Amino acid sequence: MKLHFGPERLDTEAPPSGATPKTPATLARHEQPSRARLVELPRITDPRGNLTAIEAGQHIPFECRRVYYLYDVPGGTNRGGHAHKQLQQLLIAASGSFDVVVDDGTTRERIFLNRSYYGLYIPAMCWRDLENFSSGSVCLVLASEHYDASDYYRDYDEFLAATFAHNASTSTFTSGSTSTQPVPHLGSRAIDRLPTRAGSDPEP
Repeated sequence: MKLHFGPERLDTEAPPSGATPKTPATLARHEQPSRARLVELPRITDPRGNLTAIEAGQHIPFECRRVYYLYDVPGGTNRGGHAHKQLQQLLIAASGSFDVVVDDGTTRERIFLNRSYYGLYIPAMCWRDLENFSSGSVCLVLASEHYDASDYYRDYDEFLAATFAHNASTSTFTSGSTSTQPVPHLGSRAIDRLPTRAGSDPEP
């Protein structure tokens, strides 16, 4: 089994003797620069077919209020092209494969999903594009809120401005002291700007 993660391919084969194996889940916690992260879901194997269950508060950090899925996506078509102000999501390649490009306004990552027991958690204030759908692929999405058109940023420049304002507002200064709490640095690589997309999809 092989999984793409970020700009490089990860092989989940056995590591050299004495080396610590790196699974996609551990890389999501430690090496991925964006705030989106891979979540390894439980898998119950059975000769009759495998089963994966997802529980709110245990496997995802939100209560699921909506489920939808993308399918029959024509070749060469992209989906997404927006960010959410409050909504959190978990994206799963229930069948086939596709790329998810996530951008939190500071860093940008491309993540390849092709296993139904891995989900990509995307927090609020994170731009996403879905690309390179394989034939017959299905993208399953678990969402933290009901659909709300006002929760979307569909213009990339507007999203960047809102991200900058949000980061500035989270900086705290201690009165009468020179100590400060800086805005968290989400990654060391410069942002690779995504093109502004007009008329982007309402989902996911």
